[in-house]
Amino acid sequence: MSSLATEDIHRRAVAGDGDAQFALSRIFDREGRHEIAVSWLDRAARQGHVPSMTWLGTRLLVGRAAPFQPNEGAVLLARAAELGQAEAAARVAVLAAVGVGRPQSWETALDWLQTAADRGDADARVQLVLLTDDDGVAAAAERPDPDPALWARARKAVDLKAWLTPPVARTISDSPRVQVFEGFTTPAVCAWIIQRARARLVPARVYDADKGGRRPDGMRTSSGAGFSLLDTDLVLALMRARMAAAAPGLDTATFEPCNILRYDIGQRYEPHFDFLNPEAPALAGTLAEQGQRQATFLTYLNADYTGGETAFPELDWRFGGRTGDALLFFNVEPDGRVDPRTLHAGLPPVTGEKWLLSQWIRDRPQPIV
Repeated sequence: MSSLATEDIHRRAVAGDGDAQFALSRIFDREGRHEIAVSWLDRAARQGHVPSMTWLGTRLLVGRAAPFQPNEGAVLLARAAELGQAEAAARVAVLAAVGVGRPQSWETALDWLQTAADRGDADARVQLVLLTDDDGVAAAAERPDPDPALWARARKAVDLKAWLTPPVARTISDSPRVQVFEGFTTPAVCAWIIQRARARLVPARVYDADKGGRRPDGMRTSSGAGFSLLDTDLVLALMRARMAAAAPGLDTATFEPCNILRYDIGQRYEPHFDFLNPEAPALAGTLAEQGQRQATFLTYLNADYTGGETAFPELDWRFGGRTGDALLFFNVEPDGRVDPRTLHAGLPPVTGEKWLLSQWIRDRPQPIV
């Protein structure tokens, strides 16, 4: 952008033009001057500029290039949603689902998702189709100009009780505790999650027991995409609630952000533990702040590959799920001691690519990220 164009935007922003203030904040963000960018967003939001409310609220939720002020962020998003912003309505749906900045309520979450769909949000419409039990909704949604009443019909057809009632587990081992849930979710939901993750994949990393933090390692050659609060949608939020319902004592408040993992032909995760080694000094801070990974919940998102099983050498057992199946195993014993019998590996696919939703579950509530 030329200096003259920037000067014009600045002049209009100083004069109180909300669109110019929003544009100026983006310029400062590109320059890495985030504090100034936030100040212009705040100025525009206070004047009632809805896109600025939405963008500032989104950033404040998790402190992304902005102060970490989740309650203030939730308030701004709620205002923007009330003023007709579709993206804000979709975000408020997730906040209601997880109970951030407002009481947790699935009914409220679905109402806001319908509102976002009514306002034309394409992702909200797809989510309603995935969540509904009305077979006619999907066909009607494929039409070039869907009936405006379709999204209310879809929202009414969502069976929350069914979503929050997982299938009965098949126990593989009582000690360590390992369970399989056949048909945990639908192929359509699996395809949606893969679609959302595909463009966001980065090389997977492991915890560094010597230096702390995470690093790439040749023992883990797959790729993955993490889904923070800002990336989560109502489908993922309900998937997490369904996981928590699968085993008494699990609580979504203790869930890390979920990760979607992709293994291409030959990619692997060599035998490893999901728990954090309590004897590694470099991991002491992480354990003190976030707690131990008490359990792992894997949902198998596709089955059009060969090989690629999850193998437990200490149990002499391996699992290759069908699309939508899930596997739950506890990394610690009932008294909290780590369980080395949970050693496991992600074997390499021989043909095709393998997709998983990996959900690590700690033993204490996790920070908002």
